[in-house]
Amino acid sequence: MNKDKTRNLRQALGSFPTGVTVVSCLDKNKNPLGFTANSFTSVSLDPQLISICIDKESFNIDSFSITKHFAVSVLSEDQQSISTTFATPNEDRFQNVEWRTEDTGSPIIENAVAWFDCNTRQVIDAGDHLILIGEIIAFDSSPKTPLMYLRGNYVNLGLEQKMLLAMENENTKIVVGAIIEWHKKVFLLKDKTNKSLYFPSASRLGHIDDNDSLLGILKNLKISINEHYLFSVFEKAEDKTSLIYYRAQVKEALEDMDDYFYPFDDIPFDKLSDEASRIMLKRYIKERELNAFGIFVGKESEGKVEAISKK
Repeated sequence: MNKDKTRNLRQALGSFPTGVTVVSCLDKNKNPLGFTANSFTSVSLDPQLISICIDKESFNIDSFSITKHFAVSVLSEDQQSISTTFATPNEDRFQNVEWRTEDTGSPIIENAVAWFDCNTRQVIDAGDHLILIGEIIAFDSSPKTPLMYLRGNYVNLGLEQKMLLAMENENTKIVVGAIIEWHKKVFLLKDKTNKSLYFPSASRLGHIDDNDSLLGILKNLKISINEHYLFSVFEKAEDKTSLIYYRAQVKEALEDMDDYFYPFDDIPFDKLSDEASRIMLKRYIKERELNAFGIFVGKESEGKVEAISKK
């Protein structure tokens, strides 16, 4: 399969949202090994079987292809740093991670949403991956919210739900805006009175058929965004307004819209309507260059960035 078809297939498969797990075992010297995987699924309830896929190019492949036991830990939404650790080449991924063992001796991540301790039932050769079938020996779960992965992005379900509830609360003053990119250009509107630049915004995210919502306004501006991700959630100091900003990329822009898109290296930051917008846009450009996005949560002047994602 050529590179374009491979990339397109990966994008299509990425349309299916999954949880995020750490798959682990002990090597021949009893050292813990593990990798991040979202190719985890239930196979059978009787007998109790699960499966996991591992890339044959993984440097853990030799150990996992012969292991008699392995464990799967389903990560919670506050364990994204663990997911990143186990997805990054590192000789000792367990060094700064709390873990324990249960029946088989395979490592289990502490505070995971769920875990499954397994005997290896079967190893199946499947193209460029191996499929491990595990017979569940012990397991447990909790009501925590799991870490989700969709289209190359981590999704914070708890934060998304809070934002949607806030938008539905008539007593909460909300501004919902969007940072929209097209080929490393940012979409900005111009105030006719003072000529300042600002991001498109509304009092709710809404629907494309709701002309007063953000998605409706964007539709009327002939901007079509199929995917949007939380980028910043903060409170305005002077009037306690909650501001919720999404980020999105458009694949195409109409020719008559080109004047609304400003190249990253030619943005007139001094014309942006407020300091929060300047800070937010500078952060977006920096994270875009790193190809790693986070969600800022806090007040207008302080807070923290969490839920780093790739896109």
